[in-house]
Amino acid sequence: MIIETTCNAFYSVRETGNPDLSHVWVGEQVKFDKKTNVWVKKPNKKGGNRPQLVSKAHCFRVVVA
Repeated sequence: MIIETTCNAFYSVRETGNPDLSHVWVGEQVKFDKKTNVWVKKPNKKGGNRPQLVSKAHCFRVVVA
């Protein structure tokens, strides 16, 4: 599922599977490539893309379910 946060960042998210972390998703930041019309992972400054915890409360909208 791809969501947009309140700070206009897009994340590909999934459930954590841990009942203690039911208020967050595990996700990786993505961006939409207009040339190929697909969502691609957005690399960080070091060139990688580590999973992050994304708050469900700060989810602005679901872009792709």
